[in-house]
Amino acid sequence: MPVWAKMTPNITDITQPARAALLAGCEGVAAINTIASVMGVNLTTLRPEPCVEGYSTPGGYSARAVKPIALAKAQALSGLIASEFASSRSLSGIGGVESGRDAAEFILLGASTVQVCTGVMTHGYGLVGRLAGELQDFMAHHGFESLDAFRGASLPYFTTHSELVRRQRAAIAERRAAKTGLANDAEWSGDGFVAESQAMVSNQ
Repeated sequence: MPVWAKMTPNITDITQPARAALLAGCEGVAAINTIASVMGVNLTTLRPEPCVEGYSTPGGYSARAVKPIALAKAQALSGLIASEFASSRSLSGIGGVESGRDAAEFILLGASTVQVCTGVMTHGYGLVGRLAGELQDFMAHHGFESLDAFRGASLPYFTTHSELVRRQRAAIAERRAAKTGLANDAEWSGDGFVAESQAMVSNQ
């Protein structure tokens, strides 16, 4: 029977435990589990919340708010699987999935499957049918015949911060060299002030 390991996001580098699990023979990894959290403190009673007989404990933060973190972890794990396991292992994306568009984002970042927990607890099991329909709508819009047709399609567009700076500087230099946009204030037409000012070569 295949074994999957569910990865915690409460760690600096999620690829370290994932690598250990995959090397140990796991079929794949699932990410992310909930994020350790304290929801707040009651400033009248001075007790942490949520409160049970005056006491609380750190809990797991989930649902829509964690999706950006979950997507980042999915991207990192997809890179690990592709580079070290020749894509012979799988990733299941979890975290804030409440629509077909959410599911599509995880698949675009390399997930083979997507899981829903809090979304069903909040919206009921009817969410599953709606999610599947929305995912099919997304696929039809782009002409994708299968999940494999777009799985991981967004991964090549990730790079480093320094590379982003280099690309932006190169694009600005190219626009300046081509002198696209207005060269000086005298070239303003008086219409479309915002668009023209943003297009000035000196501002690029």
